[in-house]
Amino acid sequence: MNFEKFDSGNHFSLGLELELRILDRFDLTLRNEFDYILENLNDEYKQRLAKEFLGSMIEINTPVFHCERDLIEFLKEIINELMVIASKKNLCLQTSGTFSQENLNIKINSNDRYEKLYEEHAILLDNFTICGTHVHIGFETFEKALKAYNYSIYYLPLLIALNASSLFYNGKNTGIHSYRTKIFERLPKASLPEYFDTYEDMKALYDLLEKSKVIKSAKDIWWDVRIQPHFKTLEFRVCDAVNDFDRLEVTIAIVKSICQLSEIEAPTKMPMQVLKQNMWSATRYSMEGKMVTTCGELKPVRDMLKTLISKAYKNSFLTKELYEKSKNIIEEKSVSQKMIEVYERTNSLKEIERLGVFE
Repeated sequence: MNFEKFDSGNHFSLGLELELRILDRFDLTLRNEFDYILENLNDEYKQRLAKEFLGSMIEINTPVFHCERDLIEFLKEIINELMVIASKKNLCLQTSGTFSQENLNIKINSNDRYEKLYEEHAILLDNFTICGTHVHIGFETFEKALKAYNYSIYYLPLLIALNASSLFYNGKNTGIHSYRTKIFERLPKASLPEYFDTYEDMKALYDLLEKSKVIKSAKDIWWDVRIQPHFKTLEFRVCDAVNDFDRLEVTIAIVKSICQLSEIEAPTKMPMQVLKQNMWSATRYSMEGKMVTTCGELKPVRDMLKTLISKAYKNSFLTKELYEKSKNIIEEKSVSQKMIEVYERTNSLKEIERLGVFE
């Protein structure tokens, strides 16, 4: 398996994968129009689009950047191009963690890998209409990436809370602010990973899974955070997708800060049951959740985030502008909390959907 140590990687470079849905502009039902959009997209952007599990989805893969603002500006540019193409066929682009309505127009893309995935996971992939945001942070060496990997596990619930946008699913209020997270947890090779002390320990697991034919490559592991030797990055896969560019920028900045802090602080290794409890609180309550700390106390997610960004700012890992923007976003309600308010006011699932539509 191509899961090797790396060096000479990019120092804290940035990359993003953002999953979007293609919807009918008027009734907001799913439309399987990935091929139409790809065929009509400007050549300079085509290589930045990837086919997803469903024909009604698009994945944007950004180039490598070194500044959060540059990445967000690129994202705005390509989404604007996609919106122009979509509008010509009365389509729109939408993103939130899950799709809130019962869907009858779901089509799995014709792809050997996806068909085998569906065969293996059966009903677990039915209505797998979920969208996420994946943040990639570059590292010079595998050892530094591994340290950041272990360090980041404790902070994953904060990223979930900040981006929770999947309260409604199949026409129901699930009561779980990041229901996408719970959907992913159904899959056997997904969710919270374990700690690893060395490269050899991690590779031994990958080799065992490959030898037993459980996986074919490293990309068959879908942990909430994973090392990507091919890209020389640490990939954070835990966030719901949102269409708020300020929130995306803040998320990228916080993820990068976590990785930078890992170079000056030792990882906080917590028991798996504590980690699972903290993840549950974030998925259930988003910004109103509470986390178990190393002292055995319950601390509000907002306070944890404020402490984290304050520490990052004091160590010059956040600019003044990003620090202030982060403080403002942290004080806001999550997208899921806003969904509750809209539904209580309108009693309309379509209005919930419109919250995630790019305008």
